[in-house]
Amino acid sequence: MGKKSLGIEISDGQVTGVALEQQGKVLVVTAFLRLPLSDSADIAAQVVELCRQFDWREAPCICGLPLSLLSVRNLTLPFRDGKQIAQALPFELEEQLIVPVETLVVDFMVSATADAGSRIIAFAVEREFLSALLDGLKEVVDPEIVTPAVAPLAAQIAATCGTIGNMLMLHADLHSMTMVLAHGDRPLFYRRLSYPEQMILHPPFFFDDHQVVVTDMAAAEHCIRLICESIERSLDYYRMESEAESRPELVILTGPLAEMTAMGEIIASAMQLPVETADLLAANGIHCPEAMRPGWQSQRFDRAVSLALLGFGKKATVNFRKEVFAKKRTFYSSRKQVIGAVAAVLVVGLGALGYLWNDYRSLQRRDQAVRDDMTAIFKQTFPKINKVREPYTEMQAALKSVQGPESPTPLFVADKRVLGLLADISARIPETVVVRVSRLSIDRESVLIKGTTETFNSVDAIKNALAASSRYKAVQIVSATADKSKNTSLIRFEIQLQLEGI
Repeated sequence: MGKKSLGIEISDGQVTGVALEQQGKVLVVTAFLRLPLSDSADIAAQVVELCRQFDWREAPCICGLPLSLLSVRNLTLPFRDGKQIAQALPFELEEQLIVPVETLVVDFMVSATADAGSRIIAFAVEREFLSALLDGLKEVVDPEIVTPAVAPLAAQIAATCGTIGNMLMLHADLHSMTMVLAHGDRPLFYRRLSYPEQMILHPPFFFDDHQVVVTDMAAAEHCIRLICESIERSLDYYRMESEAESRPELVILTGPLAEMTAMGEIIASAMQLPVETADLLAANGIHCPEAMRPGWQSQRFDRAVSLALLGFGKKATVNFRKEVFAKKRTFYSSRKQVIGAVAAVLVVGLGALGYLWNDYRSLQRRDQAVRDDMTAIFKQTFPKINKVREPYTEMQAALKSVQGPESPTPLFVADKRVLGLLADISARIPETVVVRVSRLSIDRESVLIKGTTETFNSVDAIKNALAASSRYKAVQIVSATADKSKNTSLIRFEIQLQLEGI
C-alpha cells in the first residue's frame, strides 16, 4: 500500500473530497465525494462525515477554505526577508481590516521582489472559526495544512504555464467566481467576484449529476459578459494599484461551470483572449480507474485534487496551521513510525556495540604491541633473565638494583652557598633593628625568613635592605601581624626572597 493523501475543499455550498494514493510511480484516484453544505456551522460535521465515509485514518489530510471566509490584501513592504515581513505584517494590516488583527490568523505569500522590498498577498482567517473547525475535526482527522482552497490550484496551473507572461485563472464555482492573476509561475492577485443578481435569482442553468444544463442561453451569455466586465475592472484596479502591466495573455478556466462549453466561448469573445480549460489529472499524470469514471467530473473536483497533491510533498505557500494552531507532531503516531523508531534504536545500538568492540580489539592489539616491545628491550638490557611476566615493573626493580641508593644532589653551587646567603642577610639587616629569627629555610629557588621584631616599620626596613642585594630577584613580605600570644608588642613577620638563577 502506497502513500495516501486526502484533499478537502470547503466551498460556499458544499464540501468536496478527493483521495489519492501512490501506486508505484503513478497517483491514482481512490475515492471522491461531494456533500451539501447548508451554513458555516455545518462545515465540521460534513467534513467529519466525509472522512468517515472514506474511512480515512492516519494519512495526510489537507483542508481548503473559500475566499468568502477569508480576508485578502495586496501589500508592499520594504523587506525581502520572510521573518521581517511576518513581524511587520500585523501592523500593516491593522489599518486595512475591519476586525482587530489579533483576532485573526494571518499568513502570506510573496508575489514579487525588488531592491526596494517585496509585494505580498496576505490571507487572514478568524481565529474563532479556525479553532471551532479544528476542534470539530480532532476526533476523526487532524489536517496537516489549512489553506485557501484556490491557492494550490492557482500555483499548480501557473507552474504549467510558466513560459507565459501574464495568465488569468478563473474558477467558476456555483455561487461565485474566483480570479487569480499570475505572472510566470507566481500568482500576483486574488479576488472573489459575486455573480450578478439576475444570475442568482433567476439562474439560466442548473446542474444535474453529469453536466450543466443551460435553460436560457441568452440570459447565461448576458450574465457571463457582466462577470467579464467585473474581471476587467479588477485587472484595471490591480494595474493602477501596483503600477504593473496586468493584461493577461491567456485565460485558464476551472471550476464546475467550466463544464459548460459556451462558458469558455463567451469569455473568449468578451475579453478577446484565448481560453483553455484545465485538466489537473492529465497535467499531473493522475489515473482515474475506469470503474470511477462515470461519476467523475474533473472540473468539479479540481480544487480538491490540487489540495490532495500537497500531501505528496508539494509546498503550501499559505498555511493557517501556525502559532497556537500548529499541528502537534507525535513521533509515535502510527504503527509504521513505532516500527521505524524501534528499528532505528536497534541499528544505532548495534552500531555502537560494533564500534566499542572494534575499539576494544584495537586497544588490545596496541597494548600487546607495547608489551612485546618492552619485553624485547628488557631481555636485551638484562639477557640473563629469561622469563618476564611484568616487563615495566620488573624493569623498574632491576634499574634500582643496578643504580643503588640515590646520592644527594648538591643544593647550591658557586655564590649561592648557604653560608654566603646567611652572611648577606645578616650584613644587610640594619643594626638599629631588633630582630629575632625563629625559622629560616633555604631551597634551590627561595629563602623564607620567619621571626619577630618591634614594629611594622622594622619589617619594611628589613624588606627594603634585603631587596637591595643582587642575590635576590624579588623580596616580598608574606605576612606581618601583631603577636597576641604573649603580653608583648612584638610583630610577627614572614619574608620570602626569590633567588636569582644559577
